[in-house]
Amino acid sequence: MRRRRERSALTRACEAVTLVMAVAVAITGCASGERAAQQRELSTLRGQLEETRKGQETQARELARLAGEMKALDAQSAFVIAEVKASSEERASVKAAIAESSAALRELQSTVERLGKTVTGPPAAPALSPAGSAEELYATAMASLKAEEHARAVNEFREVTTRFPGDPLASSAQYWIGEAYYRQRDFPEAMTQFQTVIDRYPASAQVPEALLKIGLCHRALKDQARARVAWEQVAKDFPGTNAASQASSLLTTLGSGGTPTQ
Repeated sequence: MRRRRERSALTRACEAVTLVMAVAVAITGCASGERAAQQRELSTLRGQLEETRKGQETQARELARLAGEMKALDAQSAFVIAEVKASSEERASVKAAIAESSAALRELQSTVERLGKTVTGPPAAPALSPAGSAEELYATAMASLKAEEHARAVNEFREVTTRFPGDPLASSAQYWIGEAYYRQRDFPEAMTQFQTVIDRYPASAQVPEALLKIGLCHRALKDQARARVAWEQVAKDFPGTNAASQASSLLTTLGSGGTPTQ
């Protein structure tokens, strides 16, 4: 009987140990499952974080590209505004020159009439200059250019440079010869005429503008590399000028290899 009771107590002890081990195994299994779930969740969060970072980098690059395009558009707008302003000033100058010429002609006619009254016979025709002064020729040429009579404007501006090579208007006349060809989209000839401004009038205020236009001619001819060289020279050699500011802005429209950004 005693032995039977001892065996029964031993059996219960074994069963208790077995139960404790089973519980321990179950607890360990639950902990491992929770740890695996946490690792999966952490991996998912890391993936989402990486995707967010890549998205932010893409957005930053896009913002930089848009900012460059906006700056280039601002530069082109400033260039157009400057040309419009220059055209308005030239129009006013032409009107003033025409008004002055008309007044001088009326005074001359009045003088001829007075002289005709003091002599017998018909009055002699006044001896007039066949082409007028540099200012008159320049004003006439500008009027032709405004009327889009480009061939006539070229001839009239060229007469200013030929007859009055030392006049301050000569360099401007040479620049507008190039501009007349540029407006006709004859870019090779326009470059030749703008280069003449640089070679013949190196101290002229028209030099940076001529160099800027040479770059625009190269760009129109799809030669982006030479356009870059011209604009870099303007920015380097003529800092502080309107042409240098426009050249710097136009350079932003070119990629690192000389290809326009899209």
